[in-house]
Parts: sequence; C-alpha cells; structure tokens
Amino acid sequence: MLIVDEARPMAGAMLDAKLRSIHAMLNPKSVAIVGATEKAGYGGNFLKNLLASGSKARHYPINPNRTEVDGTRCYPSVTDLPEAPDLVGIVLPAQLVVPTFEACVAKGAKSVLIISAGFAELGTDEGRARQERLRDIARESGVRLCGPNCLGLANVAAQSWTTPSTMISPNMHTFDTGIGLVSQSGATCYRTLLPLAEDRGIGFSSMICTGNEADLETSDFMQYMIADPGTKVIAAVIEGFKDGAKFAETADLALRAGKPIVILKVGRSEVGARGANSHTAAMTGSDTAHDALFRQKGVVRVNDYDELVEFSAMFAKAKAPRGPRIGVSSESGGISTHTADKCGELGLEVPPLSPETREKMVAIMGDRGSAANPADLTQFGVKESFEQVLDILLGEDNQDLLILSSVGGPNQAKFTIAAIENAPKPILFVWNGSARESASLPLLKNSNVPLFFAPVKAAQAARALVDYHRTRRDYMAEVASGERQFPLPPAALAAFEEIVRGGRGVALNEYASKQALSLFGVRGTREILCREVDDAIDAARSIGFPVAMKIASDDIPHKTEAGGVRLGLKDADEVARAFGEMLVAVRGHHPQARIDGVLIQEMVSDGLQLIVGVSRDAHFGPVLMLGLGGILAEAMAASSWRVCPITSREAHEMIGEVRGLSKIAAGYRGLPKADIAALVDTLVNISRLAVWAGDSVESLDINPLAVRAEGRGVVALDALLVPRVAEPASR
Repeated sequence: MLIVDEARPMAGAMLDAKLRSIHAMLNPKSVAIVGATEKAGYGGNFLKNLLASGSKARHYPINPNRTEVDGTRCYPSVTDLPEAPDLVGIVLPAQLVVPTFEACVAKGAKSVLIISAGFAELGTDEGRARQERLRDIARESGVRLCGPNCLGLANVAAQSWTTPSTMISPNMHTFDTGIGLVSQSGATCYRTLLPLAEDRGIGFSSMICTGNEADLETSDFMQYMIADPGTKVIAAVIEGFKDGAKFAETADLALRAGKPIVILKVGRSEVGARGANSHTAAMTGSDTAHDALFRQKGVVRVNDYDELVEFSAMFAKAKAPRGPRIGVSSESGGISTHTADKCGELGLEVPPLSPETREKMVAIMGDRGSAANPADLTQFGVKESFEQVLDILLGEDNQDLLILSSVGGPNQAKFTIAAIENAPKPILFVWNGSARESASLPLLKNSNVPLFFAPVKAAQAARALVDYHRTRRDYMAEVASGERQFPLPPAALAAFEEIVRGGRGVALNEYASKQALSLFGVRGTREILCREVDDAIDAARSIGFPVAMKIASDDIPHKTEAGGVRLGLKDADEVARAFGEMLVAVRGHHPQARIDGVLIQEMVSDGLQLIVGVSRDAHFGPVLMLGLGGILAEAMAASSWRVCPITSREAHEMIGEVRGLSKIAAGYRGLPKADIAALVDTLVNISRLAVWAGDSVESLDINPLAVRAEGRGVVALDALLVPRVAEPASR
C-alpha cells in the first residue's frame, strides 16, 4: 500500500494528515476492538477474522466483562491499553459510540472504524445528531473516522481483514491485482463482490466499506488509492456523493494519474433513490448530472456487478488501444458475427482486413472458414496453427484491439497468455464454454488476459477502454496547452453582478438577461427598450422593419402566455396598434406586475434554433444543457449535458450527442452549414460564466439560440436569467 515517506513533501498538511490516517486504517500495526466477544455477531467476528487471516498486527480486545477473548488478553477500556492503537474498531450500541470515540481521541488513537448502526440512516433527529457529533469530533481532533454503519476494511494484499463480515475464510484465495474497492454498502462489498471476484480469479487488493460517511468519504479513500503506487484501478459502488466538488477534483486527480475509476452507481430510478436514502442517508443526486460528470472525467460507469468486476480487471491488465478499430475472431462464424454486431451497435469500427493480412490468413486456412473481420477460424482457432493465426491478427495495422470469442481450448489459452505480454494491442477474451471446464479456463483466470463471459460484455468493455484512453489523451493535451485554465475577467464580472443585483432577486427580464450575457461574448438581437409608443415606432424605424415586440418585465418570465410577444410587425401602424394591445393583455394577466416597457427587436428568421441552459445541481453546481429547439425537443430527448466549465472539445462532444444536430448543422438537405465554431465558443463562454458567477445565478435559459450560417455567428433570440436568492442567515 501507500509508502508514507517522512522526507517526501505532500500537497498540504490536511491532505497529508488524511492520507496518513487512512494508511493507518489499512496498514495497522495495532488494532483494538471495542465490544469484542467470543459470541456470534459482529463483536465476535471482528477478532476472529483478524486472527484467522494471519494479521501481524497487535490485537487488543476491549470488553469490561472479559479477561480474554479467543485466547487473547482483553482490556476493560481504551484508556487501559498499553499503547495508542493505529486503529480502533467500535462494535457497540449506538448510544455508547460517541463517548467511546472521545476516549479513543484522548488515548491518541490514529484512526477509528465504527461498525455500529443507529445514526443518520434511521432518519431520526437523534440519529442525525449522533452522526454530526462524530463528524465534529473527527474534524476537531484529527482522528479520522470510517463509518458508522459499515462493515469495515480489508488490505487483502497484506492479509489484514479488519471487518466483522461472515464471508471471510482462512481458505480464501487472495489476489494482489492492483484493484482497490470502495463501497458504501457493506453487504455488496463482502457478500456479493468478494465471492464474485474470487470466482473470476480477480479479487481486490483493498476493500473499504464507508457506510454513512460521517467523516471520511468515498472520495477521500479514492484519493488515498490515487496516491498509492500499488493501486492501478479504483472500483466503487456508490449511492451518492456527500461532496460533489470533492469527487470532481478526485476524478481529475485520477485521470491525471492514469488510474481509471470504475463505478456502479445505484439509485438511477426514483425507487432506487428512495432506497439509497433510507440505507445510508445518501442523497443520490441527479442521474443526468452524474452521467455528465463521469463522461467529462473519464469515469467508467457500469450497470451491474459482473461489469464492475470484469471491467476493473480489464483496466488493470489491458494496454491502451490506439483507437476504436476492433478485430473479432472465433472458431465459430456465428459467435464472431454476434460479437461484431455488438461492437457495431456501440459505435466501434470493425474494419475489413488489409489485403496483406488476408493473404497471410488464406495461406494457412485455405478455403476453410473466413479470412475476414470478423474472422471464422474453424479448426484453425483450436489447433497448434492458432499461434500463427494469432500472430498475424496481432500484426494487423488496421485494428487497435482484438476480441477473441471462443468455446475454449488449451491451445487458445496457452498461446493467448503467451502473446499478451508483448502484443502491440490489447486482447480481450470471451469464454463461451462451460464454467466447469478445468483445463483452459483456470489458466485464463490466473493470467493477464482480460476475461469475459458474454460477447456483449466484451464489446461494452472495449467501448469503455477506447473511450477512457481517448478522454485521457485529450484531457492531458488540454492540461498541457493551458485550455483548462481560464482567468477571471474582473471588469465583466463586476458589471454582470451589478445587473443581477438590479433584478431584485427575481428573474431578470429579457433585456437585462441579454445585457448580462453580452458581457461574456454572447450576442443578442439588436433591440431597444421603449416606454412610450412613439419611442417604439422610432426604434422600429431605426432597426428596420419587420420587427418583433416583447414585453419587458422582471415579473413576467413567460411572455407568450401573457400575450407579451408580437412578431413580424411590418410598419409604424402595426407597431402602434401592437403596443396598446400588448399592454392591455399583459395587465389583464398580471395586474400587479411592474412593466419596464417593451423591447423592439430585429427579426431573425434564419438559423438553426437551439436551447442552451444552465441549471444548478445540488451535488456538482452549475450544469450546462444543449438541445434542439422547437416543440419536439423534449419529446425526442434531444439534449446533452455537462458540468461547468467545459472545454471546446467537450462542446463539440455535446453537439455530437444531440440527436440529429450534427447532421442538420452539416447542411442537411440543402440547408446552409451552421456556424459550429461560434456555437462552440458560446457554449464554452456560458459554461465559464456559470462558474465565475458562483452562487449568484440559479438558472439561465437561452431559448432559442439561433445558430446562423457559417461565418455569421449565433444570436440569442430570447433569454431568461434567474438570480439565486441568498439563504436567510440562521439565528
């Protein structure tokens, strides 16, 4: 695990102390168990697991009613211990936990693990108060805490099992795979993932159950694994993040370090979110925002336990592919075709073999099978000739990753294992044979070959591997170029805040919203605010007919419904008539509204109409949305999301994710090509504005944003900026 070098400077005293505390949890030289007993239950299992696993730590059972437990001397209290322990595990009724934690602090313990339940997960004021007190003690004392309501920790590589789980056995195989696991659910960790990983021959180097996360959170343990040279991949089961900004920072650190994070996030549905909330008092947050952040930071989101285990093992074993071109091969044409289908459905390329490679294959196979991609190797996929065939396929320059899908055979296993170390591209192996096969399957499980048990899982894993390494390459290039640094524009921000303050804490009218946006390079329509009918006529003549007229009022965010929009006014008479009619209609709908006048605007009839918006996510802050305009946008779910700020690359990705937008913008059916460069700049600028504005903006909508023909830019035809109302100060 992490080597803490006393001479090595670390990033700040707080980070240094936190990592040292986690290091003590996972590498304890001394462990105390408060509530230890020889009886069945968590208090009994904790010490038994330490003794059975061969832990080299000094063990201190604590129970005032015992003199020894399982042959080990027992102490009446933490105060009576002969030394300050590295780790104290607490297995007591909830009402005794806080005073026991205080005793640990007084003794000088380095870290504490609280197994006990009865805290915020109960949903009661008493439970929440207990948990808040634990957090306060941990933060004030510097004695960091894992839990409560958790199932403990395991440094599997060091044979240290500080957990009361009943799934621990002295006969368990251990694997130093470089995969660290963090799970907010203890049962998922030990009762589901541990045996599943052992069955697959994968295993975890470390396992951490965080429970309610009163103090240390998932992100804290991830940061430890990022700093740990022995961890290659971080696997996680989460219900929600206590601190979304901390996780975003952690994901950045992992991406820079080249350590993939593979996450199974539960609580996607409303029902699942309710279950998560009642389980560990976790707030699951917006699934859309989580997906957006995961995509930006290269976090790999999986859908089930099998994927979590198999994808994590793949990232620990596989090389980085150069691109998305996949080679597929099997001794069965049906299997290889099915596998290729799944790759194609996920947007991976399955290109034809080069003529040179095909010629070499035909020289071996003759007229048997199919020397193509996907390849049907027939008997040549299971005989000694497979070594030659595999060498040819690995030498194909037109492929970046090779998927072997097979019913299994000793030659395939032997030659694949031998080839993988020096192969110029990653190899994924799909086992389609019996799970009880004893000749080849165990060899593959214990090798560096990423192993899967269904073609669709291998295809999904290939997609994840390609996407992760592409994202990391792009991200590191942006870091090197400085694109991820953007200086704050103080003058523009000061003017923006002045406009927002003038909004009196309610939605700004369209005129003020566009003024605010213009400070950050988002151009609006030419328009003039008018309070009298003669001014409106003069403004229309100045702009040029036809014009649009819109009511200007902070109290009327939805102008159309109130009769506050008129389009295509062709002359002065129409302007005068519309002015009077609009005021009557609007006052009929909103008699108490303060009306600032009317906007006379240029008519913009050309351009591709889109929706751009910013909303505030409870976990991750401002989130940017791009979608198609018009009445079908919501029905088609034609939108893309990112957590702010974004780069130009991420803006291009958003455009590509909105269904149909790229095709339309490229000049679909004679339409002019849209000014994509201007749209990209606008998205980047709005995302930066959302971050610069901090807590002063609740939401922003530009609907529609007209993307005009190439070279003509974009225009905000309407905008609504809603300031964030400050929370009242608590008394």
